[in-house]
Amino acid sequence: MSEWLRRIRERAEKALDKKAKYGPDIDLSRYNRREPSDASDILRLASEPAKRIGLSEKEVSRASYVQVDERIWHGMIVEGLRKQGVIVTSTGEALEKYPWVRDYYWRNIPVDLDKYTAAVELYSGGKGYFIYVPPGVKVKIPVYTCLLITSSWEAQFVHNIVIVGDGAELNLITGCAVPHKVAGALHIGVSEFYVGRNAKLSFAMIHAWGRGVHVRPRTSVRVMEGGSYVSYYLVHSDVASIQAYPSVRLDKNARTHTASIILGSSNSIYDIGSEAVLQGEGSSAEIVSRVIGRDESWIAARSRIKALASPSRGHIECLGLPLSKKATIIALPELESRVEGAELTHEAAIGKIAEEEIEYLMSKGFTEEEARALILRGFMRVEVPGLPLQTQKLIDATIKLLSEKATG
Repeated sequence: MSEWLRRIRERAEKALDKKAKYGPDIDLSRYNRREPSDASDILRLASEPAKRIGLSEKEVSRASYVQVDERIWHGMIVEGLRKQGVIVTSTGEALEKYPWVRDYYWRNIPVDLDKYTAAVELYSGGKGYFIYVPPGVKVKIPVYTCLLITSSWEAQFVHNIVIVGDGAELNLITGCAVPHKVAGALHIGVSEFYVGRNAKLSFAMIHAWGRGVHVRPRTSVRVMEGGSYVSYYLVHSDVASIQAYPSVRLDKNARTHTASIILGSSNSIYDIGSEAVLQGEGSSAEIVSRVIGRDESWIAARSRIKALASPSRGHIECLGLPLSKKATIIALPELESRVEGAELTHEAAIGKIAEEEIEYLMSKGFTEEEARALILRGFMRVEVPGLPLQTQKLIDATIKLLSEKATG
């Protein structure tokens, strides 16, 4: 083991008992890992959970990176991307082949942030996707990645790294899911994203977990001068608990727009938010969330914008809609400015479906259930500037299903 990696591992080992700031603590020793037998087994096992995130068997087989449990599959689209100089592989393989990858490994997120980042370093075995887009290359087709768990009481640890070179563009869609039969599992995913000067990265993540699954994403994004990062996060399933608080750091004239759509159900715990740090002049950020609480779900929608440079702009919008007397929704917007000339605003509201809207739609021939579904679909749909058409279509189809599910 090289000296630089040994030092990283030592830091991780010291942090294995370090609890996270938010979310229920998890006993990592309860979970184990398993590998399917071969590549064909991967695609067979991926079929059911992939459908839950809107992907057909054909789309899964073409995806750039599919990880089922601890086994990896690369779809045929990878070869076409390689002709453009785009690299899609596992993070472990990238570290072995390309020495320069070390400059991006645990650079955005400290390995000892908490027990979950530490566990990824110690137990992932190099799993997770690595994507590199050379400067000036604009990848026209969406790049799909899938991270799936198929067995109960399984732990999946992944470390993803995405690098979009100066002036390059990438549209990345990641789906995470389990089949209905999984009684309990653990997914911990670290993602480090680097967006170059005047580059664009759009990222959509769709989660469909299960009632006994704990999920701990850890994401950090660095956007260089003039760059753009657009993120769309959607979770629409029961879950034991999920806690995510991605951070985006923006240099001069960089911008970000993040949207989170949460449909809470059962007695699930969702602690989800975003942070944007305006560290360059002319940087801007918009954080939007839509939250629906059903059953006895508990949802915290966190959002924070911190201004360190002027001029800069930031806006937070959080809207919540409880559909049950036992559901809990907490909106937690934070604004912090350390400079003059930064313009930061926020809007937060928790309300209910207006009866007059339902009555109006029913007067137009809709049933009450159809009217409620239509209103919820409009509530959950968020216009995200810069989101590619293909991604928007996938999200719209998912939201249509969610609106129908929410009224059921």
